[in-house]
Amino acid sequence: MKLSKNNTEMLTVKELSQMLFLLFSVNGAKRVALAIVIFACLPILINAQSILTLEEAKAVTLSNNYGIKVAQNSVQIAENNTDKRANGYLPTVSATGGLSGSLGGSAQTFSSGMENKVSNAFQWGANAAVNANYTMFDKTRDLTLEQLKENVTLVNLQLRQTIENNLLQVYNGFFQVAQLEENISALEQAMSISRERLQRADYGLEYGQGSGLDVLNAKVDIQRDSVNILNAQQQLANARRNLNVLMGRNTTEFFVTDADLVYMEDLQLAELTQAAKEENISLQINRKNLSVNELTLGIIDAERKPTVTAGASYTYSYSDNAAEAFITSSNSRGFGANVGLSWNIFDGGSRQIREENTRINLSTQKLQITELEQQTEAQIINAWESYNNALYILEVQESAVATNEENFARTEEQLRIGRISSLEFRQAQLNLLNAQVSLNQAKFDAKIREIQMLQLAGKLP
Repeated sequence: MKLSKNNTEMLTVKELSQMLFLLFSVNGAKRVALAIVIFACLPILINAQSILTLEEAKAVTLSNNYGIKVAQNSVQIAENNTDKRANGYLPTVSATGGLSGSLGGSAQTFSSGMENKVSNAFQWGANAAVNANYTMFDKTRDLTLEQLKENVTLVNLQLRQTIENNLLQVYNGFFQVAQLEENISALEQAMSISRERLQRADYGLEYGQGSGLDVLNAKVDIQRDSVNILNAQQQLANARRNLNVLMGRNTTEFFVTDADLVYMEDLQLAELTQAAKEENISLQINRKNLSVNELTLGIIDAERKPTVTAGASYTYSYSDNAAEAFITSSNSRGFGANVGLSWNIFDGGSRQIREENTRINLSTQKLQITELEQQTEAQIINAWESYNNALYILEVQESAVATNEENFARTEEQLRIGRISSLEFRQAQLNLLNAQVSLNQAKFDAKIREIQMLQLAGKLP
């Protein structure tokens, strides 16, 4: 099924014409206020003719949406965390050095009766060392890195979820704008009919074939139509700003939508249900989160294994003492190496408690996944029935519009020959308008329900 909505560049001209008509239909302060609004909006109405398609809205959102950008940054951080440099796989090298000095004296008396006195003696020394350390074996480190790599996949799934949620909002906003644009078009058609009716009532009164009441009723209906159009235009302006925010664009950027509605005809409930079990983003995130947490058991078990390290160093020291000292100067230098092993044989039982709690948490996650699978299946069935019901309502509304168009055409002919009152004509006009607005709602509602159903199945377009 395919329904097309063609937006022409005459849309803004219609809006301008409508506002100009209102300008000449009111008096006094209202005319001044409306004139100010018209001239303030004139540059927008004349110059802004940007056409926005659904694909363009999607592309702009993927490029500009702030929530998506934040999620992409999270992916980059997760990828950085898997670098071996961040997980102790490379050796560490450190250097130390220092200088020291002292000024003082000493007095020494030997058993032979000799004395050795040193006064105002200055001595200084220096030392330096370079140390290198490397962890040769650490099972905990290896499993932690594996868990971090799994976490990258999890964060990418969360990014996809963020994209889907934002695109759903953009699609809803896009179709809301498109529906309001079509509603305004229907209201403008009603306004055009009301103007023709007022003109006909004026001619009838002028030639003695009508009454002043018909003219007054026609003017009242025009005023109501004008208010309806202004309210709809305000709703449309708000919806456009909201959509711009969702897309990450300037809120004042003007556009009109080009909504080409095509409904998928080859959808099957069984295929959608099976796809949801495998591709639904919430299920995928929960399953991946489970696999990430399952690695925690391995990390806890790896803590029972020893860690082997190796190190090497080079040291140098020098001292320069006073001339009267027993040793006037000295220095030392040399290489050193070591291999170390650490093994936490018993940690007081805390590791066993952590392991038990982790198993309980994993069991809880599995139960939650099973529950989510059932909920997702129910959601798919509900979405399927809602979608098919929306398609049926769409067919009914299409038929209703055709019936009301035929009824309005006959009523208009009856009004021309004077067989019905203007009130009966107005009712037929309102019935047609309501049918057109209901059709607009039905066709966009069906498309939104289709997209929501595809999102549940992991097939968001």
